[in-house]
Amino acid sequence: MIQALEISNKTNDKIDAIVAYLQVAPDDDKLWLIALFTGRRPKRPVKTTLIRSWALELSGLPEWLFLECYSNVGDLGETISLILPKPEYHVEKTISQWMKELIELYQKTDEEKSLMF
Repeated sequence: MIQALEISNKTNDKIDAIVAYLQVAPDDDKLWLIALFTGRRPKRPVKTTLIRSWALELSGLPEWLFLECYSNVGDLGETISLILPKPEYHVEKTISQWMKELIELYQKTDEEKSLMF
């Protein structure tokens, strides 16, 4: 579903992808999808500065080059996605599994969080 949403800029294609997903998704995933699309997501469990620091470490870029890229791209999430190395493997999880893991991060220290990534 995510790929179908990403590759099209047509509203009807996006609606069709969401409807198709909702027809086959487990109930807890449907609830999370609705919550996320309506802005009712949980508070961010990892600070932006920590995510940026991890991205710099994983990419191997010097900070000045990262900042230069960020100023050109204009969006931190997009900049990070562009500088990170290609993933070595693919993880299959449901929306509710991802959300459960994110919520569990609240109780962890920054050091514990970094060890997970």
